[in-house]
Amino acid sequence: MRNMFGMKLDYNTSYRALLSAQELVRGTAEDGYENLPSYLRQIEISNPGTVTCLVKDGENRFKYLFLSFAASIAGFNYLRRVIVVDGTHLCGKYEGVMLVAAAQDGNFQIFPLAFAIVDAENDESWEWFFTQLRRCVSDQYALVIVSDRHGSIKKACEKVFPWARRGICYYHLQQNIVQKFKGKHMLYLVKGAAYAHTLFDFNHYMDEIRSINPNLATYLESADVSLWSRVPTWMRYGKLGRWFFIRREDALSLTSHHSRGIENLLAIREEYADMMNVERIDGWRFVVRGGHRDCVVDLELQRCQCGVLDIEKIPCSHAIAAAKDANIHVTTLVCPSYSKNYLYAAYAANIYPKSDVLEAPNTDDTSPANEEEAPNTDDTTPANEEGADKARKCLPPEVNRGRGRQKNSRWQSWLEISRMRGNQPRNLHKDYSCSQCKQPGHTRPNCPG
Repeated sequence: MRNMFGMKLDYNTSYRALLSAQELVRGTAEDGYENLPSYLRQIEISNPGTVTCLVKDGENRFKYLFLSFAASIAGFNYLRRVIVVDGTHLCGKYEGVMLVAAAQDGNFQIFPLAFAIVDAENDESWEWFFTQLRRCVSDQYALVIVSDRHGSIKKACEKVFPWARRGICYYHLQQNIVQKFKGKHMLYLVKGAAYAHTLFDFNHYMDEIRSINPNLATYLESADVSLWSRVPTWMRYGKLGRWFFIRREDALSLTSHHSRGIENLLAIREEYADMMNVERIDGWRFVVRGGHRDCVVDLELQRCQCGVLDIEKIPCSHAIAAAKDANIHVTTLVCPSYSKNYLYAAYAANIYPKSDVLEAPNTDDTSPANEEEAPNTDDTTPANEEGADKARKCLPPEVNRGRGRQKNSRWQSWLEISRMRGNQPRNLHKDYSCSQCKQPGHTRPNCPG
């Protein structure tokens, strides 16, 4: 690499220059930690009802941070009550782990609910995160929490949300299958078992898996089928603000009763429904013949033997065919969470940037109401304003990372890679030719000559 004067720079010099430029533009990490208490107070002023919590140790060093905007808390009331939680490692100077809780709106989009920064994924940090998350979620209704198989998540969920059901993320499950069992060629069977709507279909896929790889079948069963399969379980600040604005305007522009994703799904299923035959049993029950199997549909209880309507709360082709025969509008069979009104209500509240005007300091309490501190053996209270300011400060945690340049990226999922590629074609495999006869299509060990 050469600088503007044409002089050649070595790698270390270039890297130090990059770090210096970043500090000039963004400021230092130490400044960011010091401004955290003030930043959180400004967010609370701009967004009343926002839940924040900052935890420091006895030496005023950063330990935990939690943030959930009031708009996200209000919007979650209009979504299906399924929360996905996960953690990702941070690559900055002080490292740490970011924990995230998200849901899905009526148009199948990710809905951000809460964020946290902790030191590591362990029992203590996950229990603290769930304790703060409980402040954002009502316990008046059923709740499902989906995660990977991390043991700390299981313990924290059972302790803080004992009334919630748990589920295992299929994406994490298939990663384990590829790595431990070299079973990439069997993922379609595992996916079929995970997404099966009926016990009959689930057993069919599991029998196929067991006949090919008994060890994989045993692993899936030991992972607790009720956590990763549908059948046993379901039967019974700037960027976020822009997300909310765009999705709110999009919902407001809808001319249909439901979100675009639901309308497209219903249109596809309606085409299949038109090819089915319906026989009426009574006023509410019908036998629908066609598709993969014949099913009995109960429109009063909104059930179908295929299991799709029961689990997804979206009418299947059988239910649509029965509803048409009974002159019942299909929209009455769709869960209200997928309606245009609920989608708009989920993003109705705004997320505002931090306020530049702070409330007058409270001389009776030197710490913000949402700021927690670990026990401190020093019982002395600051006697002047300088001492009070020192108590409010948040120092960065201890540096734990090793020497040298740290990795500034992470492994990306297949979905992220496909989005980056866009419509770019996949790289074609190289066409090998035989080194002996020079003919393409085979190599020397398989040469017919």
